[in-house]
Amino acid sequence: MEELYNNTILIVDDTPENIDILVELLEDFEKQIAINGEDALETAWEGDPPDLILLDIMMPEMDGYEVCERLRADERTKDVPVIFLTAKTEKDDIIKGFEVGGQDYITKPFDARELMERVKTQLELKTQREILKNMNVVLEEKVQERTAQLNESNLKLEVANKKLVGLDEAKNNFLNLISHEIRTPLNGIVGSTYFLNDMIEDPDLKEFVGMLMESVDRLDGFSKKALEITQMQTLGDEIIKKEIHLNKFVNDVIDDSKESADNNNIGLEVSLTDNDSFLGVEDYISGAIKEIIGNAIKFSNENNVVKVVSIVEGDKLKLSISDTGEVIPKEKIEEIVKPFGLGNAHYDKHMGLGLSYVQSTIDLHNASLEISSTEELTTVSMVFKIS
Repeated sequence: MEELYNNTILIVDDTPENIDILVELLEDFEKQIAINGEDALETAWEGDPPDLILLDIMMPEMDGYEVCERLRADERTKDVPVIFLTAKTEKDDIIKGFEVGGQDYITKPFDARELMERVKTQLELKTQREILKNMNVVLEEKVQERTAQLNESNLKLEVANKKLVGLDEAKNNFLNLISHEIRTPLNGIVGSTYFLNDMIEDPDLKEFVGMLMESVDRLDGFSKKALEITQMQTLGDEIIKKEIHLNKFVNDVIDDSKESADNNNIGLEVSLTDNDSFLGVEDYISGAIKEIIGNAIKFSNENNVVKVVSIVEGDKLKLSISDTGEVIPKEKIEEIVKPFGLGNAHYDKHMGLGLSYVQSTIDLHNASLEISSTEELTTVSMVFKIS
């Protein structure tokens, strides 16, 4: 309460007796006195403005209404609370006081307790308004500071994104370049190695040529995958999709894989749903299925079974390939679908592009790839939306 008495009150009244009464009632406050409208404005605008104005309405030349309007029109005093002093008790007079910017009114003759309560109330409200105003200033500064930080972060993020886009473009250009540059001489090498293999009868030389053929085939497969991954990632939605039937590609891959499965004493169990159509790109879907089934056969434990199952779940067609090979650690699952990702040997022994090719195919078809691995079973599933 003591802090309220540090406020300055400007008393404006043309009657000396009223001024004396108010000065006595407000003895604990700092006070300023004005005996007419002009005097009141000069006092209010000179130096620091008062904290509260007690303003008589009925004064000669310039009444309290006009004084209040001029106070409100000036930036220095527009927020200073005004309590009208009036002998008028008509409703219209009171309403007019509020319309010109007054906060309250006190009727003459003054009641000491009423006067003090109304004065204290307006001073407390003024203090709260100033606190809120200061808080708003601080909050605005904080908002501006935070906005500047966010703008800086966004700028850094934008620069980082541009670098990532540049790196991704460079990677795609690199894969595209090496794919084309490698495939041209490879075509000649592949034909030559197979020609040599047919001509040579010496077992030692034939073994050597066989190793050469395996390496050339792997390099040929790598360059083809790299080229197709680049096409999928750069062309994306521009690649035309048509209605295809999943069963045809699965059966074709199974037929091509039987020899490899027999050589590894691996059984193949196939169970496919009849509802197998969706929009896709034949070559990429076929390549992805071949990659997953090939890996399952290659890394499955001997004398076990690779299961190929397709089912429909709502509007989704799910193809799952399961084997009983080595467990893929959970923390490695996300890595094995990255190009040259350091996954477990179970699915990317050579750290190449195999499962990255599968992931690119999945992304191209707005599908999803699910991988789970336990001691009992490792399952890779491709989930497509039925057309």
